[in-house]
Amino acid sequence: MTHRARDAAQHLPTTKKNANHQEKRKRTMTTMTLKEALAEILDPRERTVVDVGCGDGALTRHFAGLGAQAIGIEISEGQLARARKAEPVAGADYRVGKGEALPLADASVDAIVYSNSFHHLPLAVMPDALAEAARVLKPGGTLVVVEPIADGAYFEVILPIEDETEVRAAAYDTLKHPPLPLQAVDETVYSTVVRYRDADHYLSHVTAVDPARRERLPPVEAEVRRRFTANGRTDAEGMTAFDQPMRRMVFKKLP
Repeated sequence: MTHRARDAAQHLPTTKKNANHQEKRKRTMTTMTLKEALAEILDPRERTVVDVGCGDGALTRHFAGLGAQAIGIEISEGQLARARKAEPVAGADYRVGKGEALPLADASVDAIVYSNSFHHLPLAVMPDALAEAARVLKPGGTLVVVEPIADGAYFEVILPIEDETEVRAAAYDTLKHPPLPLQAVDETVYSTVVRYRDADHYLSHVTAVDPARRERLPPVEAEVRRRFTANGRTDAEGMTAFDQPMRRMVFKKLP
């Protein structure tokens, strides 16, 4: 870049600088599935892996299928109902618990994963959840937190139901300051593709993740459906697909 070009870039309006940065990020960002993002840094075979905020248990069963003793955690039996109804997989177990109060013994697990769930913790207990992860991890154990970034086509769809911009920022700020003996070892931003059969499938999913959204949905449902159509694209299989930027953070428990 010439001095003149550099000076011009430095004097761009802030909004234009941000737009240029976002466009560059879109061009260079790696696209991965959640399973690919986890496989890069976590081998679950013959290890005890905890999936906090396991939802329907799909990731818990995935770990079990790879040879892990996998434990899915949710805040109530009601939230675990979908996971318990699924086809059982040997090695998968489900328990009621909270990120800040895991039903696990000290230094008893090899890895803990938060997949799209850390920002759902109450803000006041996010630091406690990190301390709790440190308590139950074995020395040398791994904490992986995968969080959606408040940006992109997929994020635009849910905004009328819930704007998580601030809570996701607060979660990221907490994760940037892990308590000892946790040490941050990796932070990677990537893109993933989220797919739904139709708007009904999407609404069923987002209200199952957080039942409180069902009460907020009726007055904004038409707008959410409009945004679903406007922001999605139809893929080769006829599904509606959305790009979603993600952040993967990896921590190790020091000896």
